[in-house]
Amino acid sequence: MTWVLIANPAAGGGRGRRLAERAARELGPAVDLRLTQAPGHAQELARQALKEGCQRLVVLGGDGTLHEVLPALAHTQVPLGLLPCGTGNDLARALGVPRNLDQALGLLRRGRPSSIDLARAGEALFCTVAAFGFDAQISEAMRQGQIPFSGTAGYLYATLGHLSRFTPLQVRLEGEFGGFEGQVLLVATANTRSYGGGMKIAPAANPRDGKLEVCIVRELPRRQVLALLPRLFWGDHVHHQAVRIERTAWLRLHSAQPQLLHADGEPLAHTPLTIEALPRALQVVLPD
Repeated sequence: MTWVLIANPAAGGGRGRRLAERAARELGPAVDLRLTQAPGHAQELARQALKEGCQRLVVLGGDGTLHEVLPALAHTQVPLGLLPCGTGNDLARALGVPRNLDQALGLLRRGRPSSIDLARAGEALFCTVAAFGFDAQISEAMRQGQIPFSGTAGYLYATLGHLSRFTPLQVRLEGEFGGFEGQVLLVATANTRSYGGGMKIAPAANPRDGKLEVCIVRELPRRQVLALLPRLFWGDHVHHQAVRIERTAWLRLHSAQPQLLHADGEPLAHTPLTIEALPRALQVVLPD
């Protein structure tokens, strides 16, 4: 079998290159290791690999690197193998792919291709959660290097700095559930239950059921926001009176002003737009 391993050398705090070289040795001589050189390069490498007839594409990195290869792999029969090595790894977490490299390599050898859902926002694909509002602003600040920490610590640090100047957004949403209109702190549309490295924004989300979970957090006093955020880590926020969870195969988003959506840790698109589930759009190597 011909394998192509695309790796982000900066993933895992700079451990990506070393782990990728080790993974290539473990997988054997049929593996072609290709390192990304800049943002967006993984998409180019993936398209080239498919043109060359690779039979399995393996990605070592986080959700951002996975995000880049989706346009090349979606709706093909080439399965994706995951070697999670980023700050988020929320798709791997949702699919039961271990973070430990040896265990993940074992899964690649023994696992079988299985289909999972993706989602599309406008023309862009994503695999985990697309969000706009307060958390999208935090994600953008972290992506631009404005926050001195990464992962969950960075999210919490940025929250304290941004909360005092955040203005709630006036939105209108439409989906299979009907509609919603009002001021919100955030709206997250989830294919997987978590984002941001394990924050369970939509605990019931399942990337194999053809549906999306929509978490709507209405406007709240700042002190209540600070009390609510820790509950995201175990999904208990869904019981708060300001939180509404809906389930739909599509969602139309409208806002008084264009708002940036973030998904898979990357900027995605601006409102207004439509998000839709893409059932069984991606083949992934999963445990038997």
